[in-house]
Amino acid sequence: MKNIPFFLLLIALVALSSCRNTIDFQGSNIELSFSKDTIYLDTVFTGLGSSTRILKVYNTSSENMTVDKIRLARGAGSYYRMNVDGISGTSVENLEILAEDSAYVFIEISPDAQGTTEMVYTDSIWFENGSVKQHVDLITAVWDAYYHFPDRVLTIAQPQPYPDIKIPYSILPCNDVWNDDKPHVIYGYAVVDSACLLTINKGTQVHIHKGGGLWAYRDSRLIVNGGGTDADHMNEPVVFQGDRLEPGYEWVPGQWGGVLGGLFLMRSNQNHEIKNTIIKNATTGIRLDSAATLTAAQLIISHSSRVNFYGGFGNATLTNFISGPAGVYGFYGLGGNYDARNSTFLNTWGFSSRGGTAVGLSNFFEDGNGTRYTRAISASFYECMIDGSLDNEVSLAIDNGEDFDVVFEKSALTIDPNPEGGHYALTDTDMFVGSDLFFNENWGYVPGPLLPNSGFSYLPDSASSLINAVQRDVSGPQYDIHGTFRNNYITLGASEPL
Repeated sequence: MKNIPFFLLLIALVALSSCRNTIDFQGSNIELSFSKDTIYLDTVFTGLGSSTRILKVYNTSSENMTVDKIRLARGAGSYYRMNVDGISGTSVENLEILAEDSAYVFIEISPDAQGTTEMVYTDSIWFENGSVKQHVDLITAVWDAYYHFPDRVLTIAQPQPYPDIKIPYSILPCNDVWNDDKPHVIYGYAVVDSACLLTINKGTQVHIHKGGGLWAYRDSRLIVNGGGTDADHMNEPVVFQGDRLEPGYEWVPGQWGGVLGGLFLMRSNQNHEIKNTIIKNATTGIRLDSAATLTAAQLIISHSSRVNFYGGFGNATLTNFISGPAGVYGFYGLGGNYDARNSTFLNTWGFSSRGGTAVGLSNFFEDGNGTRYTRAISASFYECMIDGSLDNEVSLAIDNGEDFDVVFEKSALTIDPNPEGGHYALTDTDMFVGSDLFFNENWGYVPGPLLPNSGFSYLPDSASSLINAVQRDVSGPQYDIHGTFRNNYITLGASEPL
């Protein structure tokens, strides 16, 4: 060994090392596996590309392989863009994948897709390996829209060590009118300024990006006029929703609504009005601020990650109102004045655990230091239905030192008959009025047309005792939320059977 020249030994070592690092990628005609067979990308709005989607490509065989070609079917003219393991282009060749390993394909769509006449833009990624040809479909909705981008920021200082709260917003033109010719897309908060009016007419689709909402500032007014007649209330509803329009996001809660909630309505010398409207998938659907007044009819709020309707010492009149699944409360009133008639509060939340109820009412709150503040509350529920997936769906938090004037009449309730502390009793005829009250029955429900494909059933089934349960008050609405005429004896809640 001593007689072997050093440089010959070095050459041998290098050669041995080179042999060990050589990997054979001769595998061919191998079937690939994919993390998805269809990729849904964000709807393309003017001037905006989509977020990036990831497709994982698996070689599940025991052979190392080379994918001969990965290409977009539309070629160089495609509005989609892909990056394959760091290589960008509409076509990539000779992608090496080890046995039982994987590769990543990153996909996005250009905002130039707005130039197409197609309402839904499609393409596919083809994978060619010897005689094996496979593809994954790409789908994107392509719409034009009105955009409301924030151009200023409200900073709310917070004590140390907490970071300041920053709320991006834009101010809408005074007395603006939104129609259904194109969707409206909001980033941040769109603000109806003081002394101004925003009118949203029938059929308008409002899409709100994550963290954003609509803010009716102090002394402004919001009027939402969803379409429909008495006999067809929800024919052309206004819809507030998120801006993720892939099918998988249709009923995902909490997609929009920032620190102020979704629709934030502040006090005004005029009533806010909302009718024939659907609000879905927010954090908090409506937040009614102190002394704000709202009149709402044929309004559905559903799939909020926190609260569908939050009244903070506000005033609301609700007719033919439906509150669907919510992550905490369906309806919560902290002080204020509320009148609900012929309305359904049905919280069947199943996305996670839930601490709140379908209806929660309180005349006090406590701050972080345990200091209690009281707010008088007055609320009436007439010809309503309150139910859900919990044993108790009515939460009443009462401070005896403040007014708590709450009345349930001609209604059906799922409620604890023996509340902890005994702060109310079902025998209290001032709170539970009359003989037409129904407690803790097994009411059944079937799906309805206003919230399709949501897994949420809000119509009483044919065997439900809610049907024809009480004699109709002639001063109440003659038609239900679907436009069905209410006869002499009516179904409790917002809807007659279809």
